[in-house]
Amino acid sequence: MTLSLITVSADDDSEDENEMKWGEDSGTVAAWLIVASFIYVVLRQKIFRKKLKELGITAKQYGQALKNSLKLHMWASAIATIIAAYHAWAMIADEGWFEDDSLTGYIPLIAMIYLTLSGILLWRKLPDNWIDRSLRKKARQVHVQRWITIIFVIGLLIHVE
Repeated sequence: MTLSLITVSADDDSEDENEMKWGEDSGTVAAWLIVASFIYVVLRQKIFRKKLKELGITAKQYGQALKNSLKLHMWASAIATIIAAYHAWAMIADEGWFEDDSLTGYIPLIAMIYLTLSGILLWRKLPDNWIDRSLRKKARQVHVQRWITIIFVIGLLIHVE
């Protein structure tokens, strides 16, 4: 009887270690998905129409690249947020709510959730034929606030260190 209890206990320890490993690995997966989702941001911000000719890219090819990278941006960001939330849950379950590693992860997680939810709202709620350009711009700025992204990146770098 005692031997079977020890075996069960050893299996539980192995299972706990396995869950902790999954929790840690999920953070790495979420971070790489965010890096992949930033491809859209780089394409959108760094390649201007003037540079298209220099790069040998037609406006149509650039538009298609933006469209494809936007899909990658949306899906990778949403999946990364879900995985990051799982990562936070797993780490809290292992380390507790107020441990150093958990605390440093809250800021990037909150920023990530904000950016994802505002991006989903932007994608789902804005019709393509909005007439008022300034209103469209304000709605987009809710999602594209650089200071939130900067807080997210700095918070993430502090968290993984």
